[in-house]
Amino acid sequence: MSIELMLFQAGAVDIVKRSFHPWLPEAEGSEMFRQPVWSALIKTPEGNILFDTGLHPVHVARPDATFGPLKDMTVVMRDEDAIVRRLEAAGVAPDDVQIVVNSHLHFDHAGNNGAFPRATFIVQADHLVSAKGRQSFPGVYWDLPELTYLPVSGRTRVAKGVEVVPTPGHAVGHQSLVLDLPETGRVVLCGDAANTRANLERGEEPALAPDDAKASLALIRSLVNDDLDRCFPSHDMAAWRSWRHAPEVYR
Repeated sequence: MSIELMLFQAGAVDIVKRSFHPWLPEAEGSEMFRQPVWSALIKTPEGNILFDTGLHPVHVARPDATFGPLKDMTVVMRDEDAIVRRLEAAGVAPDDVQIVVNSHLHFDHAGNNGAFPRATFIVQADHLVSAKGRQSFPGVYWDLPELTYLPVSGRTRVAKGVEVVPTPGHAVGHQSLVLDLPETGRVVLCGDAANTRANLERGEEPALAPDDAKASLALIRSLVNDDLDRCFPSHDMAAWRSWRHAPEVYR
């Protein structure tokens, strides 16, 4: 068996454009657009790896369940967007996932961590320290006693052809996932190091640490020799529509 990559939509957000594209004029930047939230399953000879766990299904009935009503963002989620439902449709049960890689622990990337109590969660050590106890990283979704976290530092092999790479800026200790697929070649699952392809193209990403974010975008580009078609940004509807979605795979 070789490595396979499968992508699942795990919800969406309606969000103001300036949140991702701060260079836009004020009027356009204040407009809302809908962007996907997604997770990825990587099947390897060493076991199944899940990249990010998406939004918790509490948001289906209560879009403002996590932070209350927000002026600049609204969660959009259907029953079928819950990652457990997506995996079941692909014939994978939660207990079939051996490893979860969280790019970071925001509620749209770690919202369903609790559904995988038998998995090992790989997160950068400095991110775990930074996120714990902070309101912007709600622990109700990830800081659970039944979950096992493996803190790592720096670039770390997860499985043959699968490596986490630190890409800070959006958050302390943010990480992306690099896959060397046997047919497709190298791809990078960016997480929020790159919300959209435009962020990669411009080398600019709104972030708490702008210099780190810029360096991370440059690193991602270098990992794929500037072939941005090999980058999977986290919240880009135009890009999402052009990708293969489960049950289709990348090999």
